Amino acid sequence: MRKLSWIIGTIALLASGSYLLVYVYRWEWHRALLVGILFNACLVGLCAALVLRRLTRVERQLSTAGAPHPADPLARLRAAPVEPPPFRWLRPEALDRTHVFIPILLGGGVLVSGAAWLIERVAGSSARAGVEEDLARELRDIAFPGSALVPGNAEVLAGGGDADDPGLRLLLGPAAGGTAR
Repeated sequence: MRKLSWIIGTIALLASGSYLLVYVYRWEWHRALLVGILFNACLVGLCAALVLRRLTRVERQLSTAGAPHPADPLARLRAAPVEPPPFRWLRPEALDRTHVFIPILLGGGVLVSGAAWLIERVAGSSARAGVEEDLARELRDIAFPGSALVPGNAEVLAGGGDADDPGLRLLLGPAAGGTAR
């Protein structure tokens, strides 16, 4: 029965794969999609059956090896050495004493953070004024002019048909009322 199921699965895989190639060759995409889903299902089924077959074989080998089971796992766990806590103030016998390590560490962190914030604020306020003035001085050379580069439609219409600047007439085109010379 197992061999028959493997033969049927392999035949289904080969048939769906060949029909997939035929349908793709004929550009019949809907049929190719459906057969492709069937091909993937057969492939996943055969792979899962193969993996389960191998796992069953490994399980049989382990069960026939006759490995002795431990007599009492609870006794072995209780007999195992206990690891001491990593810090002295975490030991149960020292719980009645006042422990100041962690609060001092947290307080020191807060003080260092506050000092860093204050230094950052002082440095930022002292450097900002000079940096902004230098930047403004450098940007003055590349700043846009105060007036528009191209006159607006109202200025062109109010100026009439004769503009004095030939470059402006070329830039404005027929809206300037004259032709470029």
